[in-house]
Amino acid sequence: MNIFAMLLAILAGVFTTIESGINSQLGKYLTPSIATLHSLIVGLSFMLLINLCLGNVPRYAKVTTVNPVWLIGGFFGAFIIYLSSKAIPKLGISNTLILILAGQMVSGLLIDALINNTDISFKKMAGMILFLMGAVIFLKG
Repeated sequence: MNIFAMLLAILAGVFTTIESGINSQLGKYLTPSIATLHSLIVGLSFMLLINLCLGNVPRYAKVTTVNPVWLIGGFFGAFIIYLSSKAIPKLGISNTLILILAGQMVSGLLIDALINNTDISFKKMAGMILFLMGAVIFLKG
């Protein structure tokens, strides 16, 4: 496996934890929907600045040529932020994130098997079962 890509994935996990905690606190003071909106506006502004600095903005014209289905990711991103903001005050950050990871593992495996036609090895299936068992133990602890 690519070590750099693995480090990027780990960093994304760290940022997910930080963002979840910040958004849940903001959601307590405002509302989860306003916290979500604020998070997305800040993210939009940041990514626009990065793309301006990199000179990528003209490439955005290609967006009209892609399959419209690939343009709905922000919809799911907004729900991730909103649902996390609602769950964390009741479950805590670590419990919420372990449940998010469980949902990601199961749905990722299903997508790989059913949509990407990837063979699911016994090792992967065993690993997922062990992870889910660990999640249950973690949540009961």
